[in-house]
Amino acid sequence: MVRAAASVARAASACTRASRAQPSRAVQTDAAAPSSPAPAPDQPAFVSRSQREHEAAYKALLEKVQQRRVQRYNAEVFEKLGSTQNRHNTYQSHHNVSRPPTPVSVTASHLVAAGAHLGHSKANTHRASLPLIYGTRAGLSYIDIRQTLPALRRAAQVLKGVVERDGRVVFVGSLKGTEKAVFENAKRLGENGYGVTKWLPGTISNAREVFKWCAVPQPEVTEEQQRAHEQRRGGRPGRPLTPQKVTPLSFKPDLLVLLSPTLNEHAIREATQNEVPTIGITDTNLDPRIVTYAIPANDDSPRAVELIAGILGMAGKDGLAAKEARLKREAAAQRYRAERQDR
Repeated sequence: MVRAAASVARAASACTRASRAQPSRAVQTDAAAPSSPAPAPDQPAFVSRSQREHEAAYKALLEKVQQRRVQRYNAEVFEKLGSTQNRHNTYQSHHNVSRPPTPVSVTASHLVAAGAHLGHSKANTHRASLPLIYGTRAGLSYIDIRQTLPALRRAAQVLKGVVERDGRVVFVGSLKGTEKAVFENAKRLGENGYGVTKWLPGTISNAREVFKWCAVPQPEVTEEQQRAHEQRRGGRPGRPLTPQKVTPLSFKPDLLVLLSPTLNEHAIREATQNEVPTIGITDTNLDPRIVTYAIPANDDSPRAVELIAGILGMAGKDGLAAKEARLKREAAAQRYRAERQDR
C-alpha cells in the first residue's frame, strides 16, 4: 500500500507540472509570434482661433433656437389646455430688440422679467442711491421698480421731444451683448439717431482734432431754403444764402443716452462740461446725480439694457413721426401762403 500511495503521489505531481508548463508554452508561443503594428493615434487637426469662435457662435445659435422651439411648443400645448398665454403674449427676451413695448404699455412686469430690479451687494451701494432701493435680501440690494417706471417714461418723453424738434440723439452702450440694441434703436430715430459702442475721449470737447481726418460733407443750400430766404427779404436784392460752415459745434449732440454709465465716464464728463443733457441707467453702485435724467435699473443685465433702450427707441420713433407730420403741415401752410400772394 505504501508503494501504491507513492506512485499515486508521483503521478499527481507530474500532472501538476504538466499543467503549469502548458500556459508558459502558450505565452512563449504568443511572444515569439510576430506582433502586428499598432494603429497610429489620430492626430488632431490644427484649428484656428477664428474657426473656434465661429463654431462656438454657431453652437450658441443652435441652443438659442432650440430654446425658442421649446418655449413655442410649451405655449401651444398649454394654450390647448385652456391657458391664456400663447406665443404672442409670452415674454421672450429677443422681443426687447425686435418689438419692444412702448412707454405707455410698459409695466413693472416687463422690468422684473428683464432683471432690472437687481442691484449690487449692500457693501457696494452708493449713499445717494439709498432712496431708490426697495430693500435688501441675502446681502443684495433690490431697486424700487415703482420709481423706475415713472423715471423711464419721463426720459422717453424727453427723447421724444428732442427728436420732434429735430435734435440729434446719440446712444452710447459699451456692455457686451447689447451692440445690436444700440444700433437698432438708433435706426428707429432715422437721421436724428446715432449709435456708439466705444466712446472716443474728446468727441465733444475736442471734436476738431478727433474728426480732422474724417470726410465731413459740406452742407448745401436747397431750393426751399433759398426760396424762404428770398421771401423773408421781400424780393429785395441782397446777398444769396450761403451754406453754414462746419464747426466743432456741428458735432455737438442734443441728447446723450448712456446705457452703461460706469463704462463711459469720459462721455459723462464731456457732456457735463459742454451742457449736453444726458439720460442714463443708474445702478445702486452709482450716483444718480451724475446724469440729467436718471433711470434706476440694473445696468449689468443685457436684457434690462435692451428693454430700456427699446422703450427709448420707440419713443424716438414717435417723435420722428410727429416731426414729419409737423413738417408736412408747415409745407402745406407755406404753399397756401404762396398761392394767396400769387392771387
